[in-house]
Amino acid sequence: MKEIIIYGLPCGEKRDYMEDILANFPATDKANANIEKVKAAAAAQGWHSFRIAYYNGEPPNFAAAIAI
Repeated sequence: MKEIIIYGLPCGEKRDYMEDILANFPATDKANANIEKVKAAAAAQGWHSFRIAYYNGEPPNFAAAIAI
């Protein structure tokens, strides 16, 4: 099943590699509403620079990432 993962940066942080996972949940009919709720709640606490990722359960292909 496809999952949605929401990442964000804490207040005052500007380095992208320091982002944290804020939430993850299955991709359902209510997913868009859930994404907005998480982003709104996190923004109220100072989080910013949200990123949404989708995961299908496949292992990463590291060899393709470094192939020349």
